[in-house]
This record gives sequence, C-alpha cells and structure tokens, in this order.
Amino acid sequence: MKIVAILESSVTSGGGFNQSLNAILQMQRLVADNFQFSVITSVKENIEYLQNFSIKSQHVKVGFFNDIFSLISASLLGSQIIAKLGLTSRLEKKLIKEGCDLVYFVKPSIHAIALQKINYIITVWDLCHRDDLEFPEVHFNGVFRAREWLYRNILPSAFVVLVDSEILAKKMVARYGIDRSRVLPMPFAPSPFIENVSQKNRDNVLTIYELERGYFFYPAQFWPHKNHIRVLQALTILNDQGIKCKVVFVGGDQGNLNYIEAKIKEYNLEKQVRLLGFIPAEHIKPLYESCQAVVMPTYFGPTNLPPLEAWSLGKPLIYSDHLKAQAGNAAIMINPDSAEELADAMKKIFDDSILKKYIARGYGRLKEIDNERKLCEDRLVLMLESFGKRRECWVN
Repeated sequence: MKIVAILESSVTSGGGFNQSLNAILQMQRLVADNFQFSVITSVKENIEYLQNFSIKSQHVKVGFFNDIFSLISASLLGSQIIAKLGLTSRLEKKLIKEGCDLVYFVKPSIHAIALQKINYIITVWDLCHRDDLEFPEVHFNGVFRAREWLYRNILPSAFVVLVDSEILAKKMVARYGIDRSRVLPMPFAPSPFIENVSQKNRDNVLTIYELERGYFFYPAQFWPHKNHIRVLQALTILNDQGIKCKVVFVGGDQGNLNYIEAKIKEYNLEKQVRLLGFIPAEHIKPLYESCQAVVMPTYFGPTNLPPLEAWSLGKPLIYSDHLKAQAGNAAIMINPDSAEELADAMKKIFDDSILKKYIARGYGRLKEIDNERKLCEDRLVLMLESFGKRRECWVN
C-alpha cells in the first residue's frame, strides 16, 4: 500500500507549515517498515526545505481548475455528472499515476472533495471559527461560511480525521456528526526546526538582531487572535510600577501589524518592543534560548506549538487560562482579557524559584504529551494496517 502526503502550506505560514512538516515526518517514520510513502507539494519552494529533513517530494501545480473541480464535486448533481463522465482532477490523476492508495492531507483541503477513486485522511487543527467567531480572520469576508462549507464536505467521507486533542475530537463529533471512532486526537510535537545550535551561533543571532538576553519572547504571526495588544498593555502597567521589560515579537504580518506598530508608538514602547518579522528557521532556537520566558496570551486553541517548544528548551511559559488542558500545571495561566494578570505573571518570572519550578514542570508536561502521542501513533498504525487489508479487496 502507498500513502501520499499533500503539503499545501508554504514556510511563510509559520506554525501551519511547521505542524505540516511534523505530520509528514511522523507519518514517514510510522509507515517506514510496512508501507510506501511519498510527498507531493503544491509549493515549489517547499522541496528544498523538505530535502533538509531527508524527505523527497514532487512539485505538482494544484491551481484554479482543481478548485473548480472540487466545487462542482461538492454538489450532488455535479458529483453524479463527474462520475458518469469518468472525470478526475489533475491532482487525482497524478496520485493514481503514483500508485497512491491513501491520500494524507496534512491540513484542511478543498482538494479532498475532488477525489473520486482514492480514500483520504484529513487533518483539522482547530474549530476556532466556531469557538471565537468574533475575530475577523475567522468571521469576516465570508471566511466563516467557507470553513463551515469545507468541513461539512470533507469530514464525513474521511477515512480518519486527525485532530490535536480530545477536546477538539469531542467538538468535531458534536458539531459535524462524525463517527468518533474515525476521529484520532494526535498531540502536536515541537517544531522540527528546533535543532541543536552552538553557543557561537546563539551569540551571532543576538548580534544580528542587536538583542540582549532576558527579553520576553512571543513567536506568532500578527493575527488579531494572537493578542499582541495585551502584551503591550502589560508592559505599560509594569512601566508604571518602575519595572522595565523588553519583548521580542517574531512572525509575518497577517493584517494586524500596522495596528500593533501604532499601539507601540502610542504607548511609548519603541525602546522595549522589537518586531523582527518573519525570520529564518535557524534563528528560532537561539531566540527561544536567550529569552527570560515565552509569553502567549492567544485566544485560539485548544493547543499551540510554542508551549511545546518553550518546554523542550527549558523556558517558562505564560499562557491563556482557557488552554489549561494543554498546559496542565506547566505554565502560569492568565486571563487573555486581562493585562493586569499578564503583567503580574511577567513579574513572577523574575523570581528564581518560580522560574525553576515552571521549567521543571515544562519538562514533565512535555514527557506526558510524548507518551500520549505514542499511544495515538500506535492506534494510527493499527488503523492504517486495517485499511491496507481492506484495500486488497478491489482492483487498482
């Protein structure tokens, strides 16, 4: 049996790309002894990144006409006409040529709808368009309706739906009527870009960005839901108390950067806040290692990658309290609506005993999550083996 993963994210998508890469590396490892595995990417630049992790891939253009094919396939009449005419999309033709038996979409994809002859696994990272529908990135300009339409069309016919947590699995079943036995909660892992970096390289990165150790670090794209504004408000509270802290933000602009820049000027924080933009992957680990703590007052969840990366690198975490299911006791939990709580948490981190306590708890929580992931991986392998037996029942 052959499994083909489809990578549609670009490296500039940040966490989405990192998690997709994690998923590909994981699947490649899990099926190495039993099944064939390959990767197709719609983003040509990804091939070089994948090669750095010994992943061979092919570039396949998946453009406008494939989207139109998917839209037609989503309707009953359209799907019947396509079936009657024996049509397949460009992507599926490529998959059939590759001898694919099972497609692995590492993110939600409209192209799953177009598949006529091949089963698929679909990945869903969150349902934040339902959980936090007031945010513009999941509500305005038709985004909410588009996501609802997509999930209702791709989830029911998926062989497996992979999610990040039991919380999301329960929501998936309740909101979309998916069979619980086909929803598998697979905990995230730290980014594969968190690799060994020498002391010299760490110092070089600090020199490049003209930074000194001891800042608060928030690696996140500039979406409204990332809640950068609360960090700025916390800094102003600390300033009023005579406590001067520095913060480093890294991540690309997703439409909210100008607003944050304006607020930095309004609050007179230009000397305390550094905006590094989207940075090379090899700079991420040194920036983590040189910080006082990772701060993440995000609204979206139920899980995120930076907490895992902070724990893996021995850094304390300040995190949103409604995401406690991921953090357990391994973070100082704060209300993301409250700049006062965030400021208080930032002060606590300078207490050496508190810092050491949360570093130790972080290592422990990461081990727990690793154990949970191993159990889920074992279950996924069993599901794939079962699919392989059933796939023997019909001709290619």
